[in-house]
Amino acid sequence: MLIVALTGRPGVGKTTLFFSVVEELKKEGIAIYGFYCPEVRVSGRRVGFKIVDLRSGRSAWLAIVREFIDQCGTSISLTNKRIGRYIVVGDAESVGIEALRKPQCEKALLAIDEIGPMELSLPRLRQGIIEALKNADTAIVVVHRNLSDQEILKILREKRAEMITVTEQNRSFLRDEIVKLLRKGM
Repeated sequence: MLIVALTGRPGVGKTTLFFSVVEELKKEGIAIYGFYCPEVRVSGRRVGFKIVDLRSGRSAWLAIVREFIDQCGTSISLTNKRIGRYIVVGDAESVGIEALRKPQCEKALLAIDEIGPMELSLPRLRQGIIEALKNADTAIVVVHRNLSDQEILKILREKRAEMITVTEQNRSFLRDEIVKLLRKGM
């Protein structure tokens, strides 16, 4: 049982490292489940974030700027929650919760990028993340550098998560170390 939690400042390479580790383990036949939340840019400007199921590729808006709502081309269910200039979208919950269902196989890796304010502002998704972390045998997660959710922090402490701060200096050699750690945890 092992959780590797990546953190660090924005733009340092956490997501690149996350995908590098996930792809390597996927090549070895390990089932990957969970989600990632890429930013969406239009004409070079960030207009929001999506949530994407790592298994199925299914996606939904997680958060969007008000000015882009009419242009996004789909009907979305907005919440009254705001994170900075973004409005959180309720549609993300169903995609995220489905993505967190553990597959029925011997070797499975929970992978989440990221556990942060937007994801945690949706109550059912937050609960799904908590349950997935509790039930995961092995996981790699990216956590927001200012994560303050006490329940999630408690799970990470209880499961003795390996907290790794990604920097420009260490990001290039962490991949092999993390892959080795996760293999041992399976």
